[in-house]
Amino acid sequence: MKERLYEILNEEKIHEIIPFLKELSIEERKTLVPSIKKMDREISKIVMTKNSYHTAGSVNQHSIIDIASFVCMDKKNFGKNYWSLFRNAEQTDQILEWGCPEWFSDFINESVEAEFTAFSYKDILGWTEKGYVQPKPELLGHHLSNYPAELDRHPETLNTHFWYLCEYPSKSLPFRKEWFPIVQKLITEKKIERKRFLKECLLASNRNFNKNVTGWFMDAFTSLKPTEEELSELQDELLAGLASSQSKAVNTILSHLKKIVGVHDFKNEEFSHYLPNLLSSEVKTVVVSSLVLTEKIFQRKKIDPEMLGMALSTAFVSKDDGIQSKAAKIILKYIPASENMRGALSHYSDNILTNVRPLLIKYIEETQPELVAIASEKLSLTTGENAVKVLHNFEDLMFYLPVAIDDPYSQHCDIALTGFIRFAGDVNAESVKLIEPVFLKACKTIAKWEVPYLNVLLCNAIINYGLDLLEKYPIQLKNLEKIYHKTKEEEAARESYSNYQKKLGPIENVGADCPARIAFKELAIYANEKIKSGDKIPLLFPVTHAPCWISPVTLVERLESYQNNNIEPHHLDIQLALQRCALDNTSEAIIEAEKRLKGECKELLLFFFGKNDKPEGKFEHPSWWMTAGITRSPETVFEEFSSFGYDDIPVEFFSGAYKWKTIDNKKNSYYPVELKIVIPKYHLAKRKEPLFVEYFIAEQKELIEIPALMLCFPNTPANALAKVIKHCLFFSGIAEVYERSLVLNTANALYQIKKPLDEIGYLFLGTIFLDSDKTIRGTAAEIWLEHVSSQMMDNVWLGRVIGLHEKLEWAPVKRLTDIMQHHMLNVSKNHNIALEELISNILLQMEAPVTNLKKILEIYHEVLALNHSEAHQEIIVKLNSWKENSSLKKICSLLLKK
Repeated sequence: MKERLYEILNEEKIHEIIPFLKELSIEERKTLVPSIKKMDREISKIVMTKNSYHTAGSVNQHSIIDIASFVCMDKKNFGKNYWSLFRNAEQTDQILEWGCPEWFSDFINESVEAEFTAFSYKDILGWTEKGYVQPKPELLGHHLSNYPAELDRHPETLNTHFWYLCEYPSKSLPFRKEWFPIVQKLITEKKIERKRFLKECLLASNRNFNKNVTGWFMDAFTSLKPTEEELSELQDELLAGLASSQSKAVNTILSHLKKIVGVHDFKNEEFSHYLPNLLSSEVKTVVVSSLVLTEKIFQRKKIDPEMLGMALSTAFVSKDDGIQSKAAKIILKYIPASENMRGALSHYSDNILTNVRPLLIKYIEETQPELVAIASEKLSLTTGENAVKVLHNFEDLMFYLPVAIDDPYSQHCDIALTGFIRFAGDVNAESVKLIEPVFLKACKTIAKWEVPYLNVLLCNAIINYGLDLLEKYPIQLKNLEKIYHKTKEEEAARESYSNYQKKLGPIENVGADCPARIAFKELAIYANEKIKSGDKIPLLFPVTHAPCWISPVTLVERLESYQNNNIEPHHLDIQLALQRCALDNTSEAIIEAEKRLKGECKELLLFFFGKNDKPEGKFEHPSWWMTAGITRSPETVFEEFSSFGYDDIPVEFFSGAYKWKTIDNKKNSYYPVELKIVIPKYHLAKRKEPLFVEYFIAEQKELIEIPALMLCFPNTPANALAKVIKHCLFFSGIAEVYERSLVLNTANALYQIKKPLDEIGYLFLGTIFLDSDKTIRGTAAEIWLEHVSSQMMDNVWLGRVIGLHEKLEWAPVKRLTDIMQHHMLNVSKNHNIALEELISNILLQMEAPVTNLKKILEIYHEVLALNHSEAHQEIIVKLNSWKENSSLKKICSLLLKK
């Protein structure tokens, strides 16, 4: 059988595959499955040519395997191939006539989860008629959505299946433009019931459809122009739709409720139950529409005012001046100042804006409670709270290695490496069994296509260590050989790809396709040699405190170990250690260095820790001194280092002072304003003592690793931030998942570092305050809040960056004002003072009024009132000019009165 199948495949006899399979029994077909899988792997191998690539098999060979797979395999083995076999409908029907698998119906029913299928609603009806498929409502609704044709051909299509479409639509329904006119025609011809369809449209608001599908049903409902009588009859469904998570649904329903607010049976009480959630919405249009509807109810109905009034107080969750003013006017006009109303508003008293408070004098205390100032504490980079875990024995190491594999770009990898060097030799015939699950996890991880580079190095070290133990303990570790053999086979299959980087074998042979990876590979080789030789002197670079810091005292202690054993540190190991050293408190480390160290190491650390203003002593290792100088004082050029031979490296990479500007980009109409930052080109130079930073500033293969690599330079993150700015933040609206993820990870890394920012740090922070991603903007606010609390924030610098961007409208101002209102305003007295300074410096950069400048000025007015301050004199000049603008006249006048 196998030979015959190989013959049909190799000679491409596609006409013979079905007769051949027909002759086989069910058991014979099952025995062919392994052979079919093997043949499929062979014909699916990628063949690279000079300009393209293709699979090893021909079209006919793929068809032969598709047919054999369908007939011989069960559903699990066949997988979710909803495409290849079904392209030839005639051929599929021939197979189903004599060999319809018992799993076929379930298989077709599950196709609603597929991105693409080569069969349609029409095919499903045919298969149902012949008994091959017992269709579920989800299947019929999904596929009918994609088949807006021949609806009169089968009676059940309009009688039953159309209503399944309403309940279980395909995601592509909104993009089938034919459906709108078809539905309107069917309703006109009374082939589908109008009232039932209107009801289904409203029910769609709470069926967890995506926003496009929900929007389609809302548009369909509106396009049918429901009458006042129909809307009144559908009140229950309309009101239930107000709980929808989709703002399009809520806004549509609110607009229709306004049309019937005057009818005698309008359900005021039911509406009041939904009002608090509506007024708490983050979508301004929903809040405004809800207030308008509430006011209409008061105007047209005789109701108990407290019923809606209590709910109306929720509007003061928003810090928007327009919303609060509108809510206050409704309360003032229609709701008495009862105890219940005062109690309801008291919950939001702290949130009510200063210019709105006078309107509500009968309901709340006129003066706002004074915020307390937060006692600022200087953040310490190395405390007991962020000290990393210490491993105590071989068992600890084995249990911890999987943690490091799961998160290689964190302190976990450093902890694991430290433990490896200390305890790799502490193994016996009993404890050695603990390596097997770790070895298996390392093999599974390294076998993936996309593996973070530090994971490759760590897993490679674990695998090689496991293979060494296998030679010593062959009985206990007999499974390791089988695990490794399978992993090696998988890699061998991939090595035919020209871009594949080797991962298995001696660590010296592991691929490294960019300078940063070369540096880490060199460190990995050095660490591996220590593990193999049993050298337990610790590496210098592993962190002692999360996320990336080394205690200066620990650095002294580690260097003392090398000094006592007369061993010279590895040049990259000591540089990385210096780069990661916490320099916020070095007094104790200076005392220890003077006591414990001698020679060059002593002089190096006394300079690095700030005891000596200038470098002194013998400069036997220029790379050590240069790294210490850059890390300690990046803006300083030390004349003593002028002969080291690093003059060919552009000075920006040392100082972090990159040139940047926000420019009007005439070439791009969609993104007319561009942020440009100039990063000099640099190629790794061949030199005796390269700097660690050189490997990082040279061209990178993968930008995605930059946030993690930034933790190698926590004292000087400007080079990393500049790269992310250049590649991901040049326009304000970049919404690609890759760029968004990279910016968010970089922002999180900057938040974790907890150091005062330099100029590029402020450029990055100011720019992400205007990012299109809400989570990224939230992270920017968190950085600001913490830095203000710790007195590390320069709001003049930050305000300048944001002002220069928004002066040219680099991004919508609303992004900034939303984050100010919801995250930065009224946190504490300190933060209000800082926010005033920030907004002042933003406004100082402004010239002509920009879109939504009014909103910034409203927040400025509020924060001045909270701080009992007056507008900056230079801003007063601008306000006198801006008040000529009709939309700014009112707010400018209010600010000029202060």
